[in-house]
Amino acid sequence: MVWRWLTRSAKGLACGLACGPMGIPARGADNPPGLSDSLQSLWKQATTTVQFGGFVSQGFLANTGRNNYLGQTSKGTFDFREYALNASYAIGQFRFGMQVFGQKLGPYGDDNLEIDWATADYQPAQWFGLRAGRVKMPRGLYNEALDLDSVRPFVLLPQSVYDARLRDFNAAFNGAMVFGNVGLKKLGSLDYRVFYGDIPIATDSGASDYFNNDFPSNSLDFKMDAVIGGSLFWNAPLTGLRMGYSFSSFENLRSTREATLQLSALAPLASVVGTKQTDHYGRHLFSIEYTKGNWVLAAEAGREQAFYHVGTRGVHIADTDFTSNYFYLSAARRINPWLELGAYYSYSRDTESLIGTTTIPMGKSPALTQADLALSARFDINEHLTFKLEGHYMDGAGKIFDTVQNPQPVADRDAAWFLFAAKLTYSF
Repeated sequence: MVWRWLTRSAKGLACGLACGPMGIPARGADNPPGLSDSLQSLWKQATTTVQFGGFVSQGFLANTGRNNYLGQTSKGTFDFREYALNASYAIGQFRFGMQVFGQKLGPYGDDNLEIDWATADYQPAQWFGLRAGRVKMPRGLYNEALDLDSVRPFVLLPQSVYDARLRDFNAAFNGAMVFGNVGLKKLGSLDYRVFYGDIPIATDSGASDYFNNDFPSNSLDFKMDAVIGGSLFWNAPLTGLRMGYSFSSFENLRSTREATLQLSALAPLASVVGTKQTDHYGRHLFSIEYTKGNWVLAAEAGREQAFYHVGTRGVHIADTDFTSNYFYLSAARRINPWLELGAYYSYSRDTESLIGTTTIPMGKSPALTQADLALSARFDINEHLTFKLEGHYMDGAGKIFDTVQNPQPVADRDAAWFLFAAKLTYSF
């Protein structure tokens, strides 16, 4: 029923726009209500009860050296854009909303439009609500506000936590969530969220390349049984201070992949179809933010861990232990109505080591680290248009993907490099 109502409203919008140029006359004193009146009534209803919004952005990325970070950035690239249209409708204790989203980030997105989120909410009380559909994933301070480019000065959020290439993996899930705000009187309040669902994962996505980054391979299949998790945030009595914890786990996360490798010192190269699977991929994230006057200070630190089982054709090859630790510190200040400045320091360290022994030549991979010092400037041209400039000094190349399409082995990466980013966004 919700989708049918939104469809009728959208048709009313289109017809209303068409009727003006066509010159369909309005009802006169002696004329009964006609098509024009019905269309105008539907148009008024749609524009007064359904809230529309959206944005379109175009950016540019370039870095020194050979590293291709978020696409072909070593040569400079304009393959960095996003656009979306959303609509929401509320009546009583119910709220409905949907966003259509498209992006191009290097090899990811390909400007394909898809449903980013689409939810139905029922909240009979402040402390209890239900949400179902394609739901934004509650993770950290900003995961549910990835699209709100107008609320921060940064072109790129700290990539140790909010990796732009993993947006289709991190932004939303298909399922349901219980949420609410519990008042604690003089002690502030608690925001809680508990969710369960599933995340469809494309084999050509950034999430697939991240998961298979231990060895260049073509992903043939990538899926999970379920994602479970939640978050708990305390809104302190001190105005502007909030802190919290987020958890999520991907259950039975697995990939079937094809790789070319040498099974022994004397054997020739061979194409092998294998599997990589973990029972639980767990993520923990601690967050704190303090807003005072024109200042916004934030910090987050997290850890991810999984025990992988690697095999081929039903034969077990090896077990590996993957761990990722990361954090960032950020500060932003509004200087005047048209200028905001920001800075952050972000750090990540990923390790994957062999558990036990195997007949396949495998060993402990080098720790992949990346430190990122960023400086940002945001210019508000008017209430709808913003322009951002950002510079990054990178120490380490741990976030670089080594893929079949774009081989970037660790030994060939630049250890220290600069990344430049610019972005123009129109919001409505």
